[in-house]
Amino acid sequence: MVHALTEIARTLAPGGVLLDIRPYLPFQPLELVHGPEARVLGRLDEAEYDPGDPAADGALAEAMVRGLFTLQETGAFYYSNYWDTVAEMREYLDDWHDVARLPRRLAGEARRALGRAGTAGRLRLQTYIVVNVMRKATR
Repeated sequence: MVHALTEIARTLAPGGVLLDIRPYLPFQPLELVHGPEARVLGRLDEAEYDPGDPAADGALAEAMVRGLFTLQETGAFYYSNYWDTVAEMREYLDDWHDVARLPRRLAGEARRALGRAGTAGRLRLQTYIVVNVMRKATR
């Protein structure tokens, strides 16, 4: 990763900006959203890991130590994914197979909750997103 950051710094104009935008896991609980209300259905089964992304954090720290970038600002926000069916949610979670999975019991509860809510009900999973604004160091 440090190699990639070195290459980015090489191609950026002096004072150019790199946005580091990534999820800070774990996921929030799975919810059923129906109109203005949201009801927690349960949590995904998640792998044991350190919150955030230690490899990415380490690479950014190393890039700053090498004088490639300076940290200008940090922030965060919640990003919500919505699904009309459990199958759609499972398809999304295929990309996160090494981090989280939908347990059978929770999938069943989600199907039942969607059935009771009718066409207005949707599943929601929120992810906490961190943002780091990195400016190319001027030498």
